[in-house]
This record gives sequence, C-alpha cells and structure tokens, in this order.
Amino acid sequence: MREETIRSGRTRIEWARAHMPIMERIRARFAVERPFEGLTIGICLHVEAKTGVWVETLTAGGAKIRVTGSPGSTQDDVAAALNEMPGVVAFGARRETYEEHLDHCRAVLSGTPDLIADNGADLHGLIAAEAPFAGLKDTLRGATEETTTGGYRLREEMPPFGFATWVINDTRAKRVVENRYGVGSSVVDGLMRATNLMLHGKTVVLIGYGYCGSGVAQRLRGMGAHVVVVDTDPMTRLEAHLEGFRTLPFDHALPIADIVVTVTGRTNALDARMLALLPDNCLIANAGHFATEIDLPHLRALAVETVQVREHVEALRLQDGRRIYLVAKGNLINLAAGDGNPIEIMDLGLALQSLSLEQLARHGRALPAGVHSVRADIEAEVAALAVRAWVDEAPAAA
Repeated sequence: MREETIRSGRTRIEWARAHMPIMERIRARFAVERPFEGLTIGICLHVEAKTGVWVETLTAGGAKIRVTGSPGSTQDDVAAALNEMPGVVAFGARRETYEEHLDHCRAVLSGTPDLIADNGADLHGLIAAEAPFAGLKDTLRGATEETTTGGYRLREEMPPFGFATWVINDTRAKRVVENRYGVGSSVVDGLMRATNLMLHGKTVVLIGYGYCGSGVAQRLRGMGAHVVVVDTDPMTRLEAHLEGFRTLPFDHALPIADIVVTVTGRTNALDARMLALLPDNCLIANAGHFATEIDLPHLRALAVETVQVREHVEALRLQDGRRIYLVAKGNLINLAAGDGNPIEIMDLGLALQSLSLEQLARHGRALPAGVHSVRADIEAEVAALAVRAWVDEAPAAA
C-alpha cells in the first residue's frame, strides 16, 4: 500500500514537471551553481505536485528541505513521495487539524533552517511567539512569504525580525498571473468538483474584490453566474461596478445568494451577523488562505444536525430550520476540493520563490531587515522566462 502511495505521488510530480519549463531552466542552473549548498530551507506551502517539482529544484541547488502544507490541502501521496527524496523531510496529512498543522510547522522549524519560505506567516508567527524558535530571529539569512494573508499578518500583527522577508504577493506577476488568472480558474474548478452543481444562472455573492476576488468574479461570470460583489472599500466597489458587476452592501447581497464565496485574506469576513442573513439552502465556500474567513465556530454552534452529503460538502441544519451547505470545511476550496492553481501558473509563482530564495541565500544579512517587496529585477527575469516558455517557444497557432 505504501509503495502504491509513493508511486502515485511520483506520477503526479512527473506530470507537473512535464509542464513546468521555467522550473526546468532554473533547476539546470541551480544544479551547476549550487546556491543552497550546505543550507536547510524550511517551507510551509501547500504540499502538492507543483510543490514537489519546486522541492526538486531547490535540492538540485544543494538545499536540504523540511516542508509542510496547510490543513485540507496536502496530497498524501505527494508527501509520501517527497519523503523518499534524499535530503527532504515532509510533514502533514490531508485531514490534519489546524493545531496539527502548527505542530508540523514546529517540526519544520526544529530543523534550524537557514532560510524559510512561508505561507500565511505561520512560521514567522511561531518564531515571534514561541521560545524554542526565538533564536532563529538572529540566525536566519532571510525568508519569503507567499500570500496576501501572510503579508497582512507580517505588516500588521507581528514584531520586526532581524532578517529580510520578501513578500512574493507584492509582485505584479504574482498578483496578476497567479492571483487573478490562477486563483480565478482554480476556485471555480474546486467549487464545481466539490458540488457538481451548475453555476449558470446562480447568484454568487463574492466577498472581497482584490486580485484574487476579481479573478474569481471573472471566471464565475464566464460560467454564466450572476455575480454580486461585496467589498468595504469604495474604490474597490467602484472598480467592480465599472467591470460590470453588481455591487451591494452585505445586508442586501447575502439574502439573495445561492452561493457565497469569501476571498479577503481577513478573519471573519463572513461573521455571525452575516451568517444570519443567509437564505435557506445557501452554499458557502472560502477561497482565502485560512478557514477563519468564515465564523465556523458560530455556524457549528447554530447547527442541530450536520450531514456529510458529498466528500467535500456538509449540510448543516440550523436551529431556525435553515439548511446551509459548507464546502471543504471552510478550507481553501481550490486546494481542499481540487488541485490548486494550474501547473503553468505555479511554474511562474515558484520561479519567483526560487530566485528570491537564491538572493537571500547569497546575500542574507547584508540585505535590509524587515518586510519588503521582491526586487524588480527578479520579477522581470521571471516574467521574461514566462514569455519565453508560453509565447516565444509555444507551438504556433494553426
């Protein structure tokens, strides 16, 4: 059984590798230059096939890897395959709880990494809050942070660190290519896989209209859904309006929803008061990084009965008689119920990670400490690699 699981994970990684030409070029250079020789990289990023190809790329550059994923997103067969790679230790499981996830993050940090690649700032949070990891503030060469949510947490909630953290999500390449196009496609894919429902003609209320939210809105509209955007920022509402989307306040939007999707990067984007506004048979899903975008403790406290009606859908019958459907336990729907962003999209995103980590490895503490955007020259190099792979070397149209 274990061998079959490992074989399945390797097959997934092989499929992803065949469609990641940017990683292939970077991996070939890393194998010669070995920028991570003698270094350990601690990673918190979704453990799935594309991440497997990225780990191969980093190990080709000489790195040892300790990696974990996020609740609901780990592909167990990929984790098993990663644990068979020399110099790689993977932690986590598909059905782990958030507390178990934090334990796996602790296991990553217990290896005293020289660099970290974070996702949602969970590794940073442990370094800031827990004594066993406080020493890493003085020894880490640097870090990256992948997400919108992590960027918020680092800038708004955490103390300064003595090393540089480069936020991948600050780049135009990440926001436009990965967030708008990648997340837009994969959220709709995850929603349809989870529910097997038609989107045409459904009223979908989208809470949040940043780069991810706008991409989800565009793809939902392409599937024939009637999209209503809810956002607290007037300029964002205006943008959604000018893009042709209906924009309404919460009190007017939620009672007409067939489906509600949160994508804000914030806690309790769908809070207790808003849950009271949902109509009977409404389906709710989260496309933000943490399940905390929905006030799940309050929702579950209201439920008098919970039935698992599909693999990724729970039906909660509430005290007032309403039935609310929760998708993927509120976890990130595109990964919990699907395979995440398209392979080619993550080829670009993980190239940003790879080249950022390379510079942090080479220059480390000589770089300004604190939270910063990725350097413009790195973003330009990755964009050029993407144009080469997707445009210049793509098969000519008939």
